[in-house]
Amino acid sequence: MTVRTTKRTNARNRRAMDPSVPKKLTPAVVSSVASTAADTIQITFSTRVLANKLPGFTAGAGGGQTVGSISQVSDTVVELAFTGEVQGTDLAVAGDDPGIRTPSGGFMPAGTYAIPSFPS
Repeated sequence: MTVRTTKRTNARNRRAMDPSVPKKLTPAVVSSVASTAADTIQITFSTRVLANKLPGFTAGAGGGQTVGSISQVSDTVVELAFTGEVQGTDLAVAGDDPGIRTPSGGFMPAGTYAIPSFPS
């Protein structure tokens, strides 16, 4: 019976990940924003994203509408339903909001995105 030493294994595993090298976080870059209803928008990203929880985005006149529900349509498309009408206004995204992330841990960039009017 052979006895395996843990000293050699621990040293090898410790060198496998260098903590001084920062992790590469790919941001979730927005490709387009489209209205699907008066209170619903679809955001298309350039990379895969994961909808973790309700994001803290605001929209509507004066930023009074918040996200009521979120659903993932595909790997790159997320649909947000707001608590009121948001068509023709702006979507305000705060920095480092954990609601929508990339698989590597990147965030959606902070900023203001225009929401087009829903065709009637």
